[in-house]
Amino acid sequence: MKHIKLYAVVMLAGLVIAGCKKKEDEEENEEELITTVKVTLSPISGGAATTYTWKDVDGAGGNAPTIDQITLAPSTAYNCTLQFLDESKNPAENITTEIVAEANDHQIYYEPATVLVTVSGLNNDGAGLPLGTSSVWTAGAVSNGTLKITLKHKPGQKAAGDAVSKGETDVEVTFPTRIQ
Repeated sequence: MKHIKLYAVVMLAGLVIAGCKKKEDEEENEEELITTVKVTLSPISGGAATTYTWKDVDGAGGNAPTIDQITLAPSTAYNCTLQFLDESKNPAENITTEIVAEANDHQIYYEPATVLVTVSGLNNDGAGLPLGTSSVWTAGAVSNGTLKITLKHKPGQKAAGDAVSKGETDVEVTFPTRIQ
């Protein structure tokens, strides 16, 4: 009988420890809801900044998101800044602050398709690896297509030359893009 009680205590302690460990891991990797992505483009040669927005306030699976078309001038370079928000809360929560604070675990990818845009000059994290909350976009000749922006979460696994397929996708949005 003594052995059965001891066994029961050991098993119960193991379950409690395992339960606590799982909860701690879940809290560390709490996923943020990103309902809005704002792209602000400022012509480097001067002129007014323009902000383009992707918004899906009810989250995935609900109503379709609203997406602005990005319009660029040919042969023009732009400073780009991104902002990630959770507008399901009031007031809206600026997720960009957390992304920058955890820069070593995040990376933003830009993928133009059929539109002649080159993205360069991404800002870096503390280890000198790309973060991408700011960048430089250079528009080429007149063209139409899309520009996909993907925010990846890569805790403890970010490395130079990472493919967009590595890590967990926090948000991925595709903006229709036109150079005219």
